[in-house]
Amino acid sequence: MLRNLSVCLISFIGLWCLSNTHTQRLPPEGRMRPLQDDSIRSPVDRDIVFPELDAGPGKPEEKMWFHITDFQFDRVEGPTQPKPKPRQYPPPPMPGQPFPPPPGGFKKKENKQRRLCEQKYSEYVERIFPNDTAVAADANDADFDGRVLARPGEYPHMAAVGFESDRGQVDYKCGGSLISERFVLTAAHCTSIYEAPPKWVRIGDLDLASEKRSVEAQLLRIEQVFAHPNYKKKMYYDDIALLKLEKEVELTEYVRPVRLWVFPELPTTIAFAMGYGATSFAKPMTNRLTNLNLTVVPNAECNAELPPLAETPSGVLESQICAQDYILNRDTCQGDSGGPLQLNLPGRRRGHRIHYHLIGITSYGVFCRSSYPSVYTRVSSFLDWIELTVWA
Repeated sequence: MLRNLSVCLISFIGLWCLSNTHTQRLPPEGRMRPLQDDSIRSPVDRDIVFPELDAGPGKPEEKMWFHITDFQFDRVEGPTQPKPKPRQYPPPPMPGQPFPPPPGGFKKKENKQRRLCEQKYSEYVERIFPNDTAVAADANDADFDGRVLARPGEYPHMAAVGFESDRGQVDYKCGGSLISERFVLTAAHCTSIYEAPPKWVRIGDLDLASEKRSVEAQLLRIEQVFAHPNYKKKMYYDDIALLKLEKEVELTEYVRPVRLWVFPELPTTIAFAMGYGATSFAKPMTNRLTNLNLTVVPNAECNAELPPLAETPSGVLESQICAQDYILNRDTCQGDSGGPLQLNLPGRRRGHRIHYHLIGITSYGVFCRSSYPSVYTRVSSFLDWIELTVWA
């Protein structure tokens, strides 16, 4: 009987504790731990002031254009600031999910002859890894089933584009991608930042400001600049250029060309961007090579989101790609222009060996870390011009 009484007491205490636990409430807001004053603050939409749009009394209402160069940071919000349009379309695909098929479905891949840029990339890999046929076979793969490697790494094609300053030093203001022994691909607007064109390219370096340079980095002088013939300085269309080096780079595991993506369709929504620039609006360049993963945004959605810009009066074209970080709000920024937007795809035979595929060139954005997508030049739209200039 004593044993039964003990069991009853234990059961009663257990039920009382369980009931008390389920009736506990969250602490009131006033008791929540306050945020630290020195917490990191990222720019948001209200931090940007757009130019005045008032046409004045008696003047007809016209479509007003914004200019990227007129944007100002960290001032009181103006009454005419445009807001992102309400979504009238399905939400964008989450990172890692495939795009919905385009109207009419995907085009069937034909067994046609490989492009010249693909053949040249195979030659570069075979020269760097002459005794490993599996690496060369992975480099020639075109079907990866959308697999990506979502981790940072060293990017041997990454280039820093430098201008000669008044003090005789090299100021790195843009990025680029090595695509052959003597050519770097960058943005056309990077070739006209100053009155004089860029003069230097540094490839294979992870820290541009450090006095202890990487032994693998190579510094080469630019011999000639080829901006796309359709590029106009006041516009962001055809924003692509080639930099011809005075001599060939030495191909190594740390300095080697990137493969150009030759299809208009992309196998995944995840892409990687990188550069030595700032990590947030109005901050100085880091001079350290940093990268981030972004979600590719369909052009129709990008056009619906972006405000009208005088530099792109026809909106985002098929020769451009939009991308945005919906989760962490990271972005390319000042100093990253001309750098790569790429796919990081592991080989199927040598999974640790990553093959980089260049899909875009960092071109422009409203401002860093905003709710707007950034825009990149689509490389596949300019393959004919690239091949004719580089491997003519």
